[in-house]
Amino acid sequence: MKKSKMSIASRFAALLLVIIALNGYAYYLILQNIYLQELKAQAQTVVGNVEAFGTWVAQGGRVWVKGKSSDSFLSQESFAQLNDSQEQVHFFSKNPALAQREFSEVVAKSTSPAKFRMTSQNVMNPVNAPDAFEITALSKVGFFSGGEYADFVGGDYRYAKAVYHKESCIACHGDASKAPADVINRYGSQHGFGFKTGDLAGIISVTIPARKLYESIWSFVGIKEIVLILTSMVLALWFVRSELIAPIKRLTQAAHDISTGKDMPIDTEGMDVNTKNELHQLTLAISRMKNSTNLAIKKMREAKTAAVDILAKAKVAVAKARDDSQDK
Repeated sequence: MKKSKMSIASRFAALLLVIIALNGYAYYLILQNIYLQELKAQAQTVVGNVEAFGTWVAQGGRVWVKGKSSDSFLSQESFAQLNDSQEQVHFFSKNPALAQREFSEVVAKSTSPAKFRMTSQNVMNPVNAPDAFEITALSKVGFFSGGEYADFVGGDYRYAKAVYHKESCIACHGDASKAPADVINRYGSQHGFGFKTGDLAGIISVTIPARKLYESIWSFVGIKEIVLILTSMVLALWFVRSELIAPIKRLTQAAHDISTGKDMPIDTEGMDVNTKNELHQLTLAISRMKNSTNLAIKKMREAKTAAVDILAKAKVAVAKARDDSQDK
């Protein structure tokens, strides 16, 4: 297997870039989930307010509002004022659905970014007919979906919450023959009837402008966070350089010196022989190897010196023996 020729520093830098990329993507996914949960929470708040408003209207069956004229009401009552004026006071009745629709129209014209409307597969008022998203939502909300459905449509976050008929709703949406006359007069008897308590009435549809996630990141990340991230990277690089790369370079140089016979000191001061630090263990092992190598070299030199002395003495003895033989 071919080994990489890259240095540890280069390989660690490459690995660090991969780690940063993976963590960046994970951070992006986390932010995406947070943003989606925030959008959903906003939509659920709108739905809660609309339902609370409808419940308030339903407490009395319908609400009466004072005005001079109106083209959106179920019934009208006029009363003479208790003064010398000849003008009459007009009151107009609105049931929960009508009041909620008018509420949605007011919100639609306001500066509120979140808009809502109520719709159904069987609407009384054609104005409340569902759009494409709402048709899909009506087909998907149910028991297993938790009565919720959401999607992104044209740059907007769309959320739908199922609404179920309560007993107070059946007076106007049950049997058409038993419905109030003013409801029949306004909407007819063909649509919006035939429901029972607990049936799916429709949905509250909420629309919230959705920004691109990268446009929202700076609302989550500030200068402090960036400084902390960069500091953690610098600390990681400093640790690898000071605790791994620099000691390995020193040990490599020491091993090279030992192999060439140089007597270079190896710093083992403060190192415990039972240390669990792998580089300290390697340093102590190389130090022992150096001492053993130096001892072996010393003995070899001593043996060589002794051998040279013996050889020199032998030569002297041979020369003397030769001289003695010649004298005889």
